[in-house]
Amino acid sequence: MKRKMRLLTLCLCALLLTACAHGPKKPDAAALFDTVCSADEALALCRESGAVVIEGMRCTAGSAYWDAFYKNVCAGKPGSVLCAFYYVLDREHVSKELYEQEKDRYPKLYFYLTEYDGTAFTVTIRKSTEDAPEECRTFAYLLHCGGEASARLPFDDCYVLVDDDTVSWGDIEKGMFSSAFGDWIPHCVLYRNSL
Repeated sequence: MKRKMRLLTLCLCALLLTACAHGPKKPDAAALFDTVCSADEALALCRESGAVVIEGMRCTAGSAYWDAFYKNVCAGKPGSVLCAFYYVLDREHVSKELYEQEKDRYPKLYFYLTEYDGTAFTVTIRKSTEDAPEECRTFAYLLHCGGEASARLPFDDCYVLVDDDTVSWGDIEKGMFSSAFGDWIPHCVLYRNSL
């Protein structure tokens, strides 16, 4: 009897170790991307599934999935990642008039489903409460802008899709805040984190 219990205990331990070694299940990005729900419901689903969650300027969940995606991209391997950008209206940082005008529109969550085929990136953006995507664009490069924080956009780590691999975050930022025609650089921020 003791022998059977030991054997059963050993089998259960082996099973538990095997399950732990495989880590969390990779999120089903396509199914989650297609889910229509409120921003708060989408945020909870993203956290549960392991999707990459960006709140404000900080990655709050799923950074391991982002790291795995980026590692595969660097190796030229196709893959996909789902990022969720969650926005709230911060009463302390907007005027009272703007807060009253916009408060019913928040919170908001946008899904960014990014697919890499080994040569190009396609990003499809959809608001969690809408059926249809708002935008679908293709880019050639994924640029890592680590340590290029600025006073306007303070972050420590940022990944952005671009078509020109010679641009810097400073060039992109200049284009965002410039009033000169032609300064805008097409881009899409996929991941950012303030440490």
